[in-house]
Amino acid sequence: MKYLTLLAVLMIITGCTEPEPRAFGQVERDRMTLTAPVNEVIKQILVEEGQQVSAGDALLRLDDTVAQAQLAQKQAELAQIQAKLAELVAGARGEEIARAKASVAEAKANVTEAQQDYVRTQRLYKTRVLTKADLDQAKANLDTADAKQAQAQQSLNELQNGTRSEQIDQARAMVNGAQAGVAIAQKNLADLTLITAQAGIVDVMPWQVGDRVVKGSQLVGLLATERPYVRAYIPATWLDRVSVGAQVNVLVDGREQSLTGTVRKVRSEPAYTPFYALNERDRARLMYLADIDLDAAGQQLPTGMALEVELLP
Repeated sequence: MKYLTLLAVLMIITGCTEPEPRAFGQVERDRMTLTAPVNEVIKQILVEEGQQVSAGDALLRLDDTVAQAQLAQKQAELAQIQAKLAELVAGARGEEIARAKASVAEAKANVTEAQQDYVRTQRLYKTRVLTKADLDQAKANLDTADAKQAQAQQSLNELQNGTRSEQIDQARAMVNGAQAGVAIAQKNLADLTLITAQAGIVDVMPWQVGDRVVKGSQLVGLLATERPYVRAYIPATWLDRVSVGAQVNVLVDGREQSLTGTVRKVRSEPAYTPFYALNERDRARLMYLADIDLDAAGQQLPTGMALEVELLP
């Protein structure tokens, strides 16, 4: 009789025990959005919706007429500045130095002539043949000749000494700035061809060839094929048992064997009504979004497929 009573109690307890609740979710993949870098016309579309692409594949091209012209302009500016720098580094040509030396010789001859004229004027002034004004004019002519000789000599010295280091440094800085401008123009040109950074499936292609798009508008939407995960709503009662790195069972309809998932992230805020607006009974009904990475067996599950998640015992 005791055994029958104990068996009945166990059956009652077993019947009253509720199974572990399950969380519901669906398979998700990272979404990649490629936007228009400029206001431009679509020149070429290289893929279509549903097509699988690999990392580095070109998806779409915008018209590059303006970008090509801007690059050519920057390259011409760079070439001009580089030529100026080369000229400064090389210094004066032999012909320029020879011309400067000839100018110095001419200036010396003019000084000699002015000196002779001044001496002659002084002698005639003393004999009262010429006036004081004539003497002053002769002195002014001599001073002018001396000044021109000094100027010619300085020009020759400048050519012979070469370009100042400060000028060369300025020219080199201008070359660096022009090279940066060319790099920016090249980057702007390359950006007109949209390239995928990782393997994926083309999900959205809202435009056609010939459409003029606005900067920042979506041109291509991709779903990454790598690293699918489950986005599930977990109840608040699970929070003390579900943390980043925790293992869970993922149940797939039609499969007898469950998959193993690893919790990647749990949102700190509930998905619905804020925590502080609920009483103790209602707080147990709060749901929190969690992202759960799938194991190798779940890598091929289709995006959007509904799943169930349960805690490991």
